[in-house]
Amino acid sequence: MTSHRPWTRYVQAATEPAARTGQREQTTPDARTAPGGVLTPNPPLKRAGGWRRPLDLVHRMTTRTGAPGRDSRAPGAESRPRDYRLLPATAAAWVTAAAVIRLNSSAALLCALALAGLAVGCGLGCLTSGWLRRSARLAVLPLAVAALVSLPASASIAVRTAGPVSGAVQQQASITAVLNATSDAVLISPDRYSGKDRFLVEAVLSAGVVRGESFTANTPVVVIGPASWQQVAASDTIRAAGRLLPTGPGDRAVALLIAQTGPRVSPQKGLASYPAQLRTSFVDLATQVAGQDGLLPGMVIGDRSGLDPSLEQDMQTTGLTHLTAVSGANCTYLLAFVFLGSRALRAPRLVAAGLGIIALIGFVILVRPEPSVLRAAVMGGLGVVAVLTGRGRVPFALLLLAVVVLLTADPWLNNSYAFMLSVAAAAGLILFGPVLATRLSTFMPLAAAQLLSVPIAAQLCCAPILTLLQPTLPLYSVPANIAATPVVPVVTIVGMLAVALLAIAEPLAVPLVVVAGWGADWVGSVARFFSAAPGAAVPWVGGAAGAILTGVLSLAVILAVVWGPRGWSALRSRARQGQVKPTPAAAPRDVRRPRDTRRPRVAGPAWLAVGVAVGLAAVFLWPFHRDGGDRWQLAACDVGQGDAFAVRTGEHKVILVDTGPEPDDVDACLDRLAVTTVELLVLTHLHADHYGGIEGVFRDRTVERVLYSTSEPVLPVEVTATVISNAPDDRDAVATSVTPEKLRAGMSGSHGDDGHGRVSWTVLWPEPGTRLGSENNSSAVLEVIIDTPMDGVLSVLLTGDLEEDAAAALLRENPDLAERGVQILKVAHHGAQNGGLELARAVRPRLALISAGRDNDYGHPHPSITDGLSTAGIAVARTDELGTFLVSIQDNSLRVRRHRAVPLCGRCSPWHS
Repeated sequence: MTSHRPWTRYVQAATEPAARTGQREQTTPDARTAPGGVLTPNPPLKRAGGWRRPLDLVHRMTTRTGAPGRDSRAPGAESRPRDYRLLPATAAAWVTAAAVIRLNSSAALLCALALAGLAVGCGLGCLTSGWLRRSARLAVLPLAVAALVSLPASASIAVRTAGPVSGAVQQQASITAVLNATSDAVLISPDRYSGKDRFLVEAVLSAGVVRGESFTANTPVVVIGPASWQQVAASDTIRAAGRLLPTGPGDRAVALLIAQTGPRVSPQKGLASYPAQLRTSFVDLATQVAGQDGLLPGMVIGDRSGLDPSLEQDMQTTGLTHLTAVSGANCTYLLAFVFLGSRALRAPRLVAAGLGIIALIGFVILVRPEPSVLRAAVMGGLGVVAVLTGRGRVPFALLLLAVVVLLTADPWLNNSYAFMLSVAAAAGLILFGPVLATRLSTFMPLAAAQLLSVPIAAQLCCAPILTLLQPTLPLYSVPANIAATPVVPVVTIVGMLAVALLAIAEPLAVPLVVVAGWGADWVGSVARFFSAAPGAAVPWVGGAAGAILTGVLSLAVILAVVWGPRGWSALRSRARQGQVKPTPAAAPRDVRRPRDTRRPRVAGPAWLAVGVAVGLAAVFLWPFHRDGGDRWQLAACDVGQGDAFAVRTGEHKVILVDTGPEPDDVDACLDRLAVTTVELLVLTHLHADHYGGIEGVFRDRTVERVLYSTSEPVLPVEVTATVISNAPDDRDAVATSVTPEKLRAGMSGSHGDDGHGRVSWTVLWPEPGTRLGSENNSSAVLEVIIDTPMDGVLSVLLTGDLEEDAAAALLRENPDLAERGVQILKVAHHGAQNGGLELARAVRPRLALISAGRDNDYGHPHPSITDGLSTAGIAVARTDELGTFLVSIQDNSLRVRRHRAVPLCGRCSPWHS
């Protein structure tokens, strides 16, 4: 017997496949049955006008129930042309959140009151008529939502900055604090002076003493502490002393606390500590049963603390990073499993929905409320409520509503990359996924089309944001996701069942952990396979320019797929007419794989190929020939078997250390770096592979000062001819009156300060009167300090061709060098064995640079040197492998990239913030 309760039909529509809609056609009020059992189409919808028309057309294509690509509407399907009516309000919420968190509490309150007043005024305007009413109706909801976001934000800001904390932060005062940890301790970059490990903990400052005054507070802070902080876990209460430093505007944390003591930890007790105990138990069991790579705990409960760094890099290269932690997809799998499992056990729908919500809440508590998890949990809860209250399935509207709710509760989510990626991926799957599946289904099975459309749609929508995080395009992201995604639901569900069984009896959970571990191993194998494929990461433009370019190309592909087969006019005509071809009720083949027979089969793949071709053409044809505008501090020029290193001192200005053997090579490198002025040219010693290219440095450039070191009594003729009077056959050379000066230990200088920071240099070697024994040992050794205005201080040691015995003498003459260490070491003599490893072990660099020619006859660099550096945990960048590469300070890390914004080792060398 068919139920007549309204919500029953909506629950059925939300939980039963579209292929079964024919069984409900008699109870669906919008379906009309003609004689002979043939369904007639629903009456055409009223056309939307203005800016909503394009979105209406897209929505008409994506909100029909039934398989993608059907021309006829399935019975009971509702086309909702205003599914996106919350879009302006969501945009207003996001912009308001981004702005209000940068204000103080008083300004935020005034902003909230002003927005509320405007919203009330627009509400009154809705009671009028004419253009005023139309304008007021458009503005009232965005203004009301903006006021809704800013009002609680002002209260939160007032609470966060109450008491003496704000003054202490501005004065960078020392404090004795009581902290409640909100995250586990995370290993970050070692201290640049001591080389010791440091850990980061997110916490809330609840009480403390500053300048003898006790206070209470509720201030979020970020704590950076020594190795003793490794034991801290989320929910612990900590007592420690440290120094407060200010953070940037809009940061979630009000202050940075540099811990000066170890933590006195009081673990949380009682029922509140149980989730943390479950997490720990599952991590321990997964490590014992499923291996040491740490991927399974990340996929199931979001614990990435044990993730193998090499596997993490492989996941990043192949676009599988989202699988290393819990995301919104995990919430969807869990909610669907509990709801459908309960229904299979004949539980009432209301009970099944309640169990799903309870499971979702427990899951969020267990894995902790990360931005993507919050978004999916809120959206899932709203979806269940919508179904049970008879609102049906409106996924895009639910996504927008979830964003508004979350930004109202936590406006600091607006600048979270995880939150942005989660929203972008969900929007892509909702809006573009069905359209792409329709196009693909014209030349492949429907199941394959749907499987392929998911990673493509998500990747296209997330690509601009990912470019901001890492300016590369993962070439094999789509096939890697297709290969890995099918096992993710199994890992999630089986892993969560194992967590539940851990609460009862650990032996019962072991088989489930084994099964989930097989799935995690498969994902890891996929990442390693595709990361080892040729061209796994395609060079791309970094920063905002790269994000905009990526967004334009993604939009071009989407438009080619959506509008390509018949163009805008054809789709608009179909939407206006609202006429569709009647479909027989009993057409099982069409239900399984509907196809628009009026459209040529070749149109789908042809237009999809056009869109992809546009993107690939831009990837490979974009002019990567200049790097003058990029952020970089140090460049290693590929000059063959020789050295040439440029330290940036300003716009188009550098300090150049050595020139390589050939003028054309160094000239080309400086051209690509857009260098017009060499403020200082240093020739570390007078071997041709270090000074032979000097004439190329003077081509169309100004050289302000030349320094050299040598054991010979006079300079070579080519050096004096070029420096003093230029080469006689070089008509384009810029005249100079520079006189070369011989280096000696103790000389120093400083350059820069025009927005790029200060660059200071000091000569450490050779000492006057030292018996050098060879020209290599006469190599000048320079310590260069790069002090950038935004990113901090970076130290570099440039060593020429110094051999092992002279390196030992250098350390004896400069004992403080080993104490302070350096971040970057230029490995002496192109990595030759006679350079040794004593200097590298003494100064403990995070990154080693080697300049050597490809397939050189000297065997440089020697395997004993490269193996020794790797064993010591020192990242190595080589010109024979990378060509010309750049080193920059970004996000408190050293980044190495080929000669155009291509991260090669990512954050291979974290440094002191």
